[in-house]
Amino acid sequence: MSDSYILPPRKAFICRMAGVVFLLVATIWGGATVSQSIMPGWSLACSDSGACHPDVDPGALLPDAERASVSSDPAARARFAAYAARPRVRAGLAGLILFDEVFLIFLFVAVGLTLRRLGGAGGPVLARALPWLKRGALSAVLWAIVQPLTDSLRAMLLFPGTPSGASWYIALDLTVAGPAMLLAIAAYATAWALEAGIRAERDLATFV
Repeated sequence: MSDSYILPPRKAFICRMAGVVFLLVATIWGGATVSQSIMPGWSLACSDSGACHPDVDPGALLPDAERASVSSDPAARARFAAYAARPRVRAGLAGLILFDEVFLIFLFVAVGLTLRRLGGAGGPVLARALPWLKRGALSAVLWAIVQPLTDSLRAMLLFPGTPSGASWYIALDLTVAGPAMLLAIAAYATAWALEAGIRAERDLATFV
């Protein structure tokens, strides 16, 4: 294994452009996350004609059953909107949204920087790219762990404003969190093995 990894010029260019796309997605996702933290329930609604407009619906943050019970009753919808507008509730939602999304945003940034470095101009390209791949994989593991926690806390924070009232809620979907964590661990292990091979090759070269 050699850390003087070089791609053909065309493939290196494609790799760098793919990195730019990931960094752009991270920027857009970060802007949307800030908007959602300032206005919980913010989204961009688009019609069939292609026209898009911002929409704010805190009820969209509720689990399906509670969202249906709120949306079907105008009085319950008004009570919930008033509850969701309370400063402490808005602050709690903002904190949970930022805490949930920061790991995913960093994952996009790490993948983008990994691809940019892999498409770099010669030198120890792998040595520069693999640490970012490891950081991205670790961020994906943390996101898979944090997401069920933030989903549960967000629901319990909003439940007092619904017809059913305050209650415990555990959100755990292993069909999403399980594969995400396994893929992240696999990416981290791959990067770790490649880094170990590079270090071993360098040590051997120094010894020889």
